[in-house]
Amino acid sequence: MPTPTMQVFDKNMRRVGTLVDSYDIQRRRRINSDYELTFMVPMTSEDYREKIAIKGHVRDERGQFYVIQSRSRSREGKKLTANIYCNHIMFKLNDYKFPYASYIAEAYGIHLNQLTDLITAATGGRFKFVIHDTFDLHDVKDFGRGTCLEALNKIVQMYECEVEPDNFVINLRKKIGADNGLQYRLKKNIVSISFKDKGESLVTRMFSQMKDGRTFIGMDASKLTDEERSLLSSVPGTIVNGKLAVNYLISPYAQYWASASVPFYDGEIIEQDIEEPEELLKVTRKALREQENVTLEVTVSTADLFKIDNTEPEPHLGDTVMCIDPAMDMNKLKARITELTEYPYSRDKHSEPTISNVNLRDYADIISDLERSKNIVNNSFSNGKIRTEVFEAYAKQAVIDINNSKTELIYPPEGGILAQEKTNPLEQVRLTSKGIGISTDGWKTIRAAITARGVLAEQIIGQLGSFVSLVIGSGNNVTKINTDGISAGNDDYTIAPFKVDMQGNVVARSIKLTGQIDNSEMNASDIRASTVNASTIRGSKLIGNEIEGGIITGALFRTAKEGRRIEINSNGLTAYNSRGGEAVSLGQYNDGGGLLFMDDGSPRGSVYGDREGFHMGNMGPIIIRSVDDATYLKGPVDFSEAFVSGLDLKPGSIEGLEDTISSFRNEIAEIRGDLFNGLIVNATFDPSSRNLKLFSRGRTVATVNIPAGGSTSSLTT
Repeated sequence: MPTPTMQVFDKNMRRVGTLVDSYDIQRRRRINSDYELTFMVPMTSEDYREKIAIKGHVRDERGQFYVIQSRSRSREGKKLTANIYCNHIMFKLNDYKFPYASYIAEAYGIHLNQLTDLITAATGGRFKFVIHDTFDLHDVKDFGRGTCLEALNKIVQMYECEVEPDNFVINLRKKIGADNGLQYRLKKNIVSISFKDKGESLVTRMFSQMKDGRTFIGMDASKLTDEERSLLSSVPGTIVNGKLAVNYLISPYAQYWASASVPFYDGEIIEQDIEEPEELLKVTRKALREQENVTLEVTVSTADLFKIDNTEPEPHLGDTVMCIDPAMDMNKLKARITELTEYPYSRDKHSEPTISNVNLRDYADIISDLERSKNIVNNSFSNGKIRTEVFEAYAKQAVIDINNSKTELIYPPEGGILAQEKTNPLEQVRLTSKGIGISTDGWKTIRAAITARGVLAEQIIGQLGSFVSLVIGSGNNVTKINTDGISAGNDDYTIAPFKVDMQGNVVARSIKLTGQIDNSEMNASDIRASTVNASTIRGSKLIGNEIEGGIITGALFRTAKEGRRIEINSNGLTAYNSRGGEAVSLGQYNDGGGLLFMDDGSPRGSVYGDREGFHMGNMGPIIIRSVDDATYLKGPVDFSEAFVSGLDLKPGSIEGLEDTISSFRNEIAEIRGDLFNGLIVNATFDPSSRNLKLFSRGRTVATVNIPAGGSTSSLTT
């Protein structure tokens, strides 16, 4: 089928033309995975011979660019065709090597945008990221080993976000898609459907290990949720003296799935990057939550009603949909579209969504060469422990390195072991039963020593290990480091004016910061202050009494999350009442602006301006009233299309009207007087005098004498 809308570009993204002969255009996308487009084209066509080239680009109807990666040619008799495979331009991230200078071996409390900024810098600013949701800070280890696409994959894993690419702008959300009320219903838009539920990966009891095979056994049970503590307490011996005695959690659905032969469905996770029991508990909790339910997968062949009816919702990747087909055991089944196959240029072919309650592919599947790295790691470790032959190879190399060192071991007559530098015999380390000593002058003096009484050193440089308590000073003029945290200014940690607990929370009675902080850039999830002055403040949430600035740019500004509030977004300004209903909306209307008044979301009146003029309208009456002064209308006023009622005007209100009416009244009075005195309204005839008298209302107008002969002899008035 000809597709005159698909555009083709060269490797530098300069437009080449339109693919008019391509057909069978199919686009397939998966959440955090594939974004690919395939189509067929005759090899004899101009499209194939002059427009399509490896590493060129095509652009679909959504405006998204795809890179042409392969051309598969086939012959059927005299028919020569080529199958073109393209993937989204986002995957060009795999062509950028993450710079070694930006590699992060280990860092704590890192915000998401700090890592995305590194990827942006690595691509020379070509790829940019937009973070739409609030993400917690995360500890980072071994970040940046490989390509920028691998770095993005690690971000997705750590922060549990979902990727929605828009060409070179990559949007990161907690969950893409929306719930627009889309339903797949029998006898409406379901052509064919298959429904599968699987219990192979079901887990109702999740075991866990962290680095070096350690677990959270011995951790205080108060770290558990009430539900977790209740479920574990139902099994004897799991919690002893308020401490965890096992390294697993139990699902609340365990009793539902339990049987006489299998009381629990066990699973295990091993996380070598985790060193803290509380972090391991969080990961175990998440892993159990993901696997404690049966996996559901629905594949639907649908009728794309939106192609013929614009009011029908269009499916999008990540959308929540409802499937209704009682005969297939789907009674209002709700799940997300995790995979979507589309035929955007064919009206006779319809979308094929895959609906599931889990992401069908692992996040690592978006990286083509990640498997090689995983194999290298898996080859070194077995069940979370290093394999024997690998360890022996490491140990052998360590012995070789020691033998090649410049240190000589001596056993002096007085006892102990002396390690002496070959190139400088004055540098010595001596081990005796009393302790360890270090000297730089041939043992005349000792620069540092470790004995049973403690550690003696001019300086302690590097990371200190586990200590019960470290005290500097005495009384309340003291600084202490212990299991509570760090405190200063008082012997009692709870009332110390300065303290830092084990979770990193800082309390300071007074703090003064001078100079530059983090290169004039502050990154945090939550900043609370009366006034913050900085070049750049980045974070998920900014809380303060006052914000001042020349330009404030954002997706949404609002005075409160709910209830009575004002919101400003790209659509305009909206005011809500205390019930959350829309009251006033100010925004764009056609080519101008408009103001809409509402009552709990129902329109009550509008004011807007466009090319035709300024308009004011309402479904009910419009009331214009001035309380303290008159209402003035200036300029011409046209009532030709109006119906006016109830108008009460006094003659003095209209200039010249009173004099005109007075003149009319005088003239009318004169006419009435003339009519009163001159208009004949009655007549009488006196036969004796033969006089005919004519009367008005006020006087005798005329007397006519009519002689007996019939002619008038006299007339008096």
